[in-house]
Formats: sequence, structure tokens, C-alpha cells
Amino acid sequence: MGHSLGGKSLNYFRISLLLTLLKMVILFSLLVSMLSFFDFFPLALNYTYALLGYSIGILFSYFLLARSTDNYRYSLHISMVLSLSIFTFMSLILIDDEFRFVWFFVIAFSAFILGGKWYGFVVTSVISMIVITLYIYNENYLSFYALATFFSALFIFTLFAYYFLKKIENDSNLLHSKVKEEVAKQQLQEQILLQKYRMANMGEMIDTIAHQWRQPLMQSNMILLNMDDSLDNEVEKEYLKEKIIDLSRLNSHMSQTIDDFRELLSDGKKRIEFDMNDAIEEVLRVMKNSLRNVIVIYENRQTFTLLGYKNELMQVVITLLSNALEALENRENSTITIEVNAKEKILSIKDNAGGVDEKIIEKIFDPYFTTKEQSGGTGLGLYVSKIIIEQNMQGKLMVLNEKEGARFSILFGEKK
Repeated sequence: MGHSLGGKSLNYFRISLLLTLLKMVILFSLLVSMLSFFDFFPLALNYTYALLGYSIGILFSYFLLARSTDNYRYSLHISMVLSLSIFTFMSLILIDDEFRFVWFFVIAFSAFILGGKWYGFVVTSVISMIVITLYIYNENYLSFYALATFFSALFIFTLFAYYFLKKIENDSNLLHSKVKEEVAKQQLQEQILLQKYRMANMGEMIDTIAHQWRQPLMQSNMILLNMDDSLDNEVEKEYLKEKIIDLSRLNSHMSQTIDDFRELLSDGKKRIEFDMNDAIEEVLRVMKNSLRNVIVIYENRQTFTLLGYKNELMQVVITLLSNALEALENRENSTITIEVNAKEKILSIKDNAGGVDEKIIEKIFDPYFTTKEQSGGTGLGLYVSKIIIEQNMQGKLMVLNEKEGARFSILFGEKK
């Protein structure tokens, strides 16, 4: 069906309306036919049979549309042809009915509503040709004045319907363009917020790198001091080789840290197929030092593959883990549990920090909402995470309080 007059909502309205009209026509036609057969309604026998055949044809049109909405146009065409035929036949048979041509107005009105302005214009033209043909070649007992009145009314109705529907179409197109413009603005704003969020997190990332490097740098310094002390004595070749290997290992670790964060902060938008367990393992490696004071439970390591943006998902997991760490600060026996349900494609991260205050739990995904103003919180972490999961990963990010703390769950493949 065409996109005019409101798109999908209009198509749904037309389909529902046509189904309703067809049911009414079937019931009315069958009822009149049965009443005529039992002499409760005065109709000519040939017209009664024609009306019964019309009912069967409309019933076929109804089942055609009910089977698949893709058959809308076929169902509409069949219904229009059958209706024009039965009303033309009625005009020839029921000559005592002075108002029989009124049914043509019903068809014209239905054509405009169900098919649009051009479809209605075509059907109205066909009706005009039918009536003119009946007037010229058949004595249908219509006076010239009655005919003139009919065509005047039909012309006025057609003109009104055409321009009325055109006005609705223009308004709908204008509204559609405004909606597209607003959606584009919202997407741009979300990209700006995402970039702002990344910049705000840059300091945290650098701080994490510093944590990752502190211990290797201290170890490297100790090795160098030991080697320096050994220069005053006889130095064994094997000893120097061992120390050089240790330094090389530490440098490789530090280099790997840089690569991990460079990849994580990359703006690349390449969809790839990746393993959920691998993504979580990378996050845990990146946040190893940050998580050293809490117990991380990730034992039942189910996994599944996803097609999407791995780096963005890792950013979300880092955000959820970082929020859990802040909630667990200064608590004893701090625990973070990571669970993966491969069957349902759900990733959950929960803590034992007591949960989110019920007064604010509905607001935590709102932009700029934060309870950490004094520590420089931006209120963008969970908001951007929700955007990433629900728009870029076609999933859903939720939070609920459990007995010991909050559980954040990501449902993948779940439309928002």
C-alpha cells in the first residue's frame, strides 16, 4: 500500500475499516437474500440470486484480506467491482426504487477513504459512465432533472472529498517531515552526549592506566636497581638474561594495557561477531587493579555470540562495574557477581551494596541525573549505556533491587 496519508497507521486503519465493511456487507446481503427467498422482502428472483452471489464474492474478498494484509489492494478491487456490478444490476431491476442511485455515493465515499483521492476519483468516473450509459440505452425512469441533480451532487462530493483528502495528506507529510527532523535532532544530541561521556571518562581511563602501570614500573625500577648493584660485583650472564626477560615481560604487559584502552576508546562503528565471554574477560583484564579489593564471582561461564559493537558493549560493562565499585566503597565482604544466561541471551551484573534507593530507581537512566555531584559525576554513564544497548545493540537495559543489592540486566535481541 502507498505511504500517503500517514503511512503505517493509515494503512492499518484502512485494513481494519475494509474488514469491518466487508463483514457488514456480507451479513446485510445474506439477510436480505434469505428474507427475499422466504417472501419477507419483495425482491425480483433474479436480483435475489444476484445478491446471494454478491455475498459469496464479498466473502471471498474478506477471507483474502483476512489471510494476509498484503492482499489489501486485491480485496479492495474485487469488492469495488462486485459492488459496482450489483448496484448497476439493481438500477436496472428495481425501477420503483427512486433512491437506488444513492448507493453509488456510498461506493464513491468508500473508494476515497479506502483507496485515496486518485482511487476515489477513478471510481467516481466509472460511476458517472455507468449512470450515463443507463440513462442513454435504458429507460431507467430518471428524468433529466433527476440526472442533473445526481451529477451535481456527485461533482460537489468528489470535489470536496478530493481536496479534503489532499489537505490531510499535506498535513500528514508536513508532520512526518517534522518528526524526522526531531528524530535527527535527538540522534545528534545523543551523539554529542556520547562524545561528552567519553571525554568525561577519559580521566577515569587514564587513572586506571596509571593503576595498571604503577606496579610494573615499581618492579622495573627494582630490577634496574638490582642490576646496578650487581655491576660492582661479578655479574653472571644468566642473571642478566633473567632480568632482561623480566623487564621485557613487564614492558609487554604495559604495552598491552595501552592497546587495550586504545581499542576500547576507539570510535570505530564496525559491527562484528564476537563471543560474550571474551568481551567480559577483556573488561576484567582492563579493570584488574580496580577490582582487586572486591570479590568478583564469574564462575558459571556460559557464553553466546553477538553481532554488534564489541567496544561499546565493553564500555557499558565497565560503567556497570564502576558503579558497583562506587556503591561498594568502604564496605566489607564486597562482592560483584557476573552472570550470563546463554539460552535467554541475558548478561547480569549484581552487587551486595544494598540496592538503589526506590525513590530514585526510576530516574537513574535519565540524562544528567547523578548522586555523585560532589565527586564530579556527570550523570551520563547509565543514560549513554541505555542508548548503546537499546539503539545500537537492539537490546534492553534494566535494573531491579534484590535482597542484597542491585541487579543490572542486559537483554540482547529484545526490542525496546
